[in-house]
Amino acid sequence: MATGFIFSEKFLYHNSDSRISHFENPDRLLACMNKLNKTSYFSSLVTPELKEISNEFLIQVHANDHLRKIEISSGKRGYFDSDTPFTEKSYTAAYCAANSGIVLADYLIDGKIKNGFSLLRPPGHHAGHNKIMGFCILNNIAISARYLQNHGFRKILIIDWDVHHGNGTQEIFYKDPDIFYLSIHQFPFYPMTGLPTEKGEGKGIGATLNIPMQANSGDNSYFTQFKELIIPSIERFNPDIILISAGFDAHKHDPLGGMEITTKGFEKITQMIMESAMSICDGKVLSFLEGGYDLTALAESVETHIAVLESFS
Repeated sequence: MATGFIFSEKFLYHNSDSRISHFENPDRLLACMNKLNKTSYFSSLVTPELKEISNEFLIQVHANDHLRKIEISSGKRGYFDSDTPFTEKSYTAAYCAANSGIVLADYLIDGKIKNGFSLLRPPGHHAGHNKIMGFCILNNIAISARYLQNHGFRKILIIDWDVHHGNGTQEIFYKDPDIFYLSIHQFPFYPMTGLPTEKGEGKGIGATLNIPMQANSGDNSYFTQFKELIIPSIERFNPDIILISAGFDAHKHDPLGGMEITTKGFEKITQMIMESAMSICDGKVLSFLEGGYDLTALAESVETHIAVLESFS
């Protein structure tokens, strides 16, 4: 079996104008690709082509008004919110990013890959049912989770280790008992959500776990949380597949975060998840890029993360 990998030039369309100065810019992906192209394993990854998907799966996650707002932005320039500018082709980039997880899911379902990573942008975990915010336009991981639910994966666990809490993903699945959302993040910090008391609602009570961390927490603090809370939670939930919101802005060199995670730290937590996944769901893991804004730290962390995925495929 193999590891899937998706990158598209269309991901670079979003905010590609040099007049827009923004942390979330095309250079992030270009730095990662430059690093990956120098590795010995990159040519062995399975690289499926993007394809168009039906809005059927988008409307299971986002409101019609949300999708309409994105559609009418096509060909224009402006801001969805104060943090989220758009340019003429941001619409295309956002829809391609959302499609990428579905393409990886199809390859996994067909037995062509065991795990996979999408080097996408714009990121997604702040995008709510009817809200664009925090650099995020469509919630890529949530769309893929709903797609997988429609294709036989009854129980899905989402691990979000971005330095910011994924408030959009939490909101979308807050009442769903079959999608366990687990976030480890800096707090207090943007978007000021993700308290331990936020545990789900209705039938979804108990299917949300938030682990807020103090600023300047480093590798060992994260390893402890993974060992004592996160891995046992995976084992208890016993998912059919694990999805990762892989933000690397908790890296010690990131300009937007306030944590002290090293590249080796991201390698270790990826290994811990994969070891658990191998025993619980036959190693079925799909991972999606979220944050990470120091180009060197991001490229090194993404490369290390994919190398671990590949070693388990």
